[in-house]
Amino acid sequence: MAIQLSRHILGQSKMSRLFITLWVSSTIVDGQSPTQGDILDSPSPPTTSPVKDIVDTSPPTNSPTVTPSLSPSSPPSLTPTLSQAPSREPTDPPSLSAIPSQKPTNVPSISPTLSFMPSAAPIQYSRPTRVDIRYIPWNELDPENQKIAMNLDYTNTTWNEYGANPIEESSWEDLTSEQTSNASLLGYDMKSWDCWINHYEGYRWIDMGQPFIQVLQWFTSLGWDIQSWTGKKEAPESDSKTWYDLTSEERFSAAQLCYSRITWNEVEVFSNGGFPIEKPGFRFDHWWKLDDEVREIAHESLKYSEITWNVLGLGAVEARDWMSLTPSEREAAESIGWNQATWDCWINHFRSYSWENLVFYGLDLDYQSLGWTDLSWDGTEDAPPSNDKTWNELNELEKQYARKLCYFEDNWDMVDITPNNGKFPHPKPKSRFAPWNELSDDEKEIAAESLQYSGKTWNSYGVAEIESKGWDELTPLQQSDAIRLGLYERTWDCFQNHYHSKRWISLEGEVRDAFRVLGWDENGWAANFRPPSYENKWGRLSEMEQTFANRICYFEDNWPGQAEEVKAENKTDASVAGDGVFDEDGTEVETGGNEEQDTSETGEKGNQIDSGSSESNTPSGTQEENSGSKWVSPAVPATLLMTAFGAW
Repeated sequence: MAIQLSRHILGQSKMSRLFITLWVSSTIVDGQSPTQGDILDSPSPPTTSPVKDIVDTSPPTNSPTVTPSLSPSSPPSLTPTLSQAPSREPTDPPSLSAIPSQKPTNVPSISPTLSFMPSAAPIQYSRPTRVDIRYIPWNELDPENQKIAMNLDYTNTTWNEYGANPIEESSWEDLTSEQTSNASLLGYDMKSWDCWINHYEGYRWIDMGQPFIQVLQWFTSLGWDIQSWTGKKEAPESDSKTWYDLTSEERFSAAQLCYSRITWNEVEVFSNGGFPIEKPGFRFDHWWKLDDEVREIAHESLKYSEITWNVLGLGAVEARDWMSLTPSEREAAESIGWNQATWDCWINHFRSYSWENLVFYGLDLDYQSLGWTDLSWDGTEDAPPSNDKTWNELNELEKQYARKLCYFEDNWDMVDITPNNGKFPHPKPKSRFAPWNELSDDEKEIAAESLQYSGKTWNSYGVAEIESKGWDELTPLQQSDAIRLGLYERTWDCFQNHYHSKRWISLEGEVRDAFRVLGWDENGWAANFRPPSYENKWGRLSEMEQTFANRICYFEDNWPGQAEEVKAENKTDASVAGDGVFDEDGTEVETGGNEEQDTSETGEKGNQIDSGSSESNTPSGTQEENSGSKWVSPAVPATLLMTAFGAW
């Protein structure tokens, strides 16, 4: 009975339990125990508040009640209760309030506030991967892809001219489902289409700053704002510039928006000669033709010398792109007419860019057309065949892409623009044929250390061991020191080694012809068996033999068949410096020897060396691109050639 009563009482509300307790107590006082029926039949608790004269005199409990009161107490007080100390420990779940606190506190909290929600910082922008099929010429697309492109309203013309198809003005969301399906077949999705095709031009200004887009920063860098974007004012200045007229910062921002030279300009913009940037003419003037101020800056600040300036691409500074130059070097370069675009294209040809940077600016497309890949670019694989071709050996398409990288015949072939009207294919290196005692102390030190010359081996041509090596067999230090002495690959191999370290099959046509005239053949070359002509003195050689010996940089002083050693210390200054060599003021020094002079004029035997220029015979190419005088292969009478080559 007591258990049942307790379970029944516990099942009632708090007010019901209070009423039942009072009723039970009064019944017991009267001496009667209540029955179950009495309890169940008792009246319901009153709906009004208990009478005021009922007072609970029991002491307070040690712990609060588990369940809240049925109804709130009297109206709350007008002022909050203030406590001098914080509560002992916080509750487990945080309290949630829809209304912020009335005002911030005066001092920051000691520890940062931790939020269980992610921050609202924008997601870092990442340019989507390029879809390369768009840059394949129409006539090189396979029929299936041409058909897909035609479903997107492309034609031969609008495919090859970027921006010409009106569909490129639409963002991905503005395309029909059929158009997005065809675009997907070409490899596009929303991100790549909106960047590489539409360049976000179909977006509203307010959308471009959204967390998953984040391109507003690049348009702002190009000078756009909401007024110019919506047509309420003119477009920024950058919108009318060509790609290489943009500043470096603008070009970087445009590249982030998936633009490159061809898509920014929409049509190729070429200066005279088919180059993307106007040719800096002064760079292709020889050293002594430069203004004194330009020459001084080039020498003092950019470390050019006469030879590293005149041999295009030889200077160490040209192996570095604009951003790799020091601030003082960039300042010096700017003072004589260069900027980042002209330097990186005309001087460095983007060669020091990483493959990733080439891709970023779209330059990899031109290098890919010349056969380069990311693996050959970083040296993992061999360079493509185009790298070993001369300009004249490139096909027309390769030349077209090379011009886009600011190459033409002279700088592709690394031509020496030193004026050369002499009998040799390359300008005669003055310092090499100066006597040892006339060299400066620095020159003597360079020659003696890595090149291991002595006074005797310097003055006796063909004696030093170093001269038995070709340029490619020299160490990097030896090559660097040879350049400081005025020699580089072509002049070393011709005047120092006379091509004897090369294989017969690798000799160029004119060089091989010269050796044949002097009595060499492939078998004798392989056995290093010198022909009888090498035993003759220079004066006993025929006119034709002398002419062809000049082609491999032999002359009287260094011809191996001289009975007596011809030493440089016994030669006059004029004979050492002659043969088409120019003094520091650019004036040609006259030849001192009558015998050598005869070979440069029409002689009794009718052999002639043409000192003029001829497009067909000039090794370095077209006259309009050539800045200095170029060596012209001496003409040899046909009857003598037939006699010389009759055995072959």
